[in-house]
Amino acid sequence: MRKCPVDDFTLKQETYEGVVIDVCPHCSGVWLDAGELEAVQSVQASDFRDVPTGGAMDKVRAAESMARSAEEIPRGCVVCNAGLEQKEYAFASQVMIDKCPKGHGIWLDKDELARLEMFFEDEQDLEKILASLEGEGKGLGGFMTRLWNRLRG
Repeated sequence: MRKCPVDDFTLKQETYEGVVIDVCPHCSGVWLDAGELEAVQSVQASDFRDVPTGGAMDKVRAAESMARSAEEIPRGCVVCNAGLEQKEYAFASQVMIDKCPKGHGIWLDKDELARLEMFFEDEQDLEKILASLEGEGKGLGGFMTRLWNRLRG
């Protein structure tokens, strides 16, 4: 039986976007085995684009959460009990994950999985915008030039 690295409750298996994940019934943290985050990302059954975010306040909450993460008691992997390593998931995601150094998986605190999904969707939207600019032969450089010219004139 897998135990929550935060509060030692037995993790329960749930299906999230077609992927079986381990969830703590007490703290709502999530353990994702290796490859499960990528599987969730590729499915994207839920669309978080229309979820009210509270504007800039969510960025503030995310920054506060990242700062609090540095003060957390070290956690152990639910598979091998090795000390989990903390790191920001990706540049500017503002989601601190706890990763098994042996590659067994990652621990996400409450709401961090949803925040990662929002981050993935934002990244995809940006890629589509940049691809459409490239498709028009304008590219990012052309966009920046037009923006600069408008600001100057």
